Formats: sequence, C-alpha cells, structure tokens
Amino acid sequence: MVSDREVATALRDRMDADPEYGVVLLTADRRVLYSNVAARGFLRDGTPRSEEGLLPESLERVLQDFVVRARNQRGPVTVEFNYPSDQDSRIRITLEALRREEGLFVVLRAHSAMPWAEPTVRRLQSRFGLTVREAQVAAGVARGHTNREVAGQLGIVEKTVKNVLMSVFIKCNVRNRVQLALRAYDAPVPPVDAPSRF
Repeated sequence: MVSDREVATALRDRMDADPEYGVVLLTADRRVLYSNVAARGFLRDGTPRSEEGLLPESLERVLQDFVVRARNQRGPVTVEFNYPSDQDSRIRITLEALRREEGLFVVLRAHSAMPWAEPTVRRLQSRFGLTVREAQVAAGVARGHTNREVAGQLGIVEKTVKNVLMSVFIKCNVRNRVQLALRAYDAPVPPVDAPSRF
C-alpha cells in the first residue's frame, strides 16, 4: 500500500505548478496531506482545534458534505464557492474530487476573489495545466474571439482551433465557450447540473 506521504509527493508537482492559488491535498477523512504556503496564508484561522489549524470549522463542514457527494457520484465532482460567504467573498474556493487507486482525495484551491483583468497564456497554462497552444486558444476564446479569428491570430487552421478547444474544455472542466471565459476570468461557473436561467 502506498503511504499518504508518497501520494502527497507524487501530486505535489501538479499542485505547486499554480502559484496564484493556495493548494491543499486532503484525504477523504479531511486530513491535510499537503498545503502550500499560499494556502496557509489564505486559510489558517489560528485556532487550536487541531494540529493543523489550517481549515476553518465552517470549511470542514462543507468538505464533509463534498466528500459524501463525491463518494455517491460517478465522474468528476467539482464545487466552487466564495468564502466566508457570498456577501463577504474575500476568497474563492474550488474543491475537486481526485480518485486514485489509493482512495478518494480532495484538492482544495483557494485564491483571492478579485478577478484578473485579462487571462494571459502563462497564467492559463499554470492554472489548468494547458500546453502553450491550448493556452493561446483558451485566451483568445475567453476574450470573445471566434474560432476563425483565433486561427488567424495564431496562424493555424480553424479546424485545429476547434480540436484544441475540445481538449481545453476537458482540462478546464467546462462545457462551452461561456464557461471557459468565466473560468479564465476567475468568475464563478455555475454547476453543470444547475438549470440555466437563460
């Protein structure tokens, strides 16, 4: 059996590749396996509740509900919300279920709730693990350009843009151009199963 420490080491490179975010890796029973410096800055509440003292109590309750949902649902499970509340949204939290042979883990990402002015290629690469070409296409689409316009800007054919865009949708966990733009500009993306208001 692989130890918690080995799992954390194997996933650390993936999680630390995103310097804009505080990243925490947790087990299904909410034990912190790893947290980067940014996460400790965003989340530590200083209470003596546990050895870590990293996750505020209200966030632990949300995590507990998330783990139950992740265990009962097949496929990817991701939740985004403002912390400490929608009215006082200082921090944006994203929870992602990560299934491995060793069990269920939760990746928590935290960052300032202030949206970025423009999604840059470098930032998109680090946030979503995109290749340079994928990040270039994602940035163009997020700025509202058509596939033809993106193709013209990058000197490639429109079909290539469409193929790359499908890969971007998967990596960014979105279903369409609007959701990609929201995610690129760091705005809340409605859950996939939520009914549309439009």
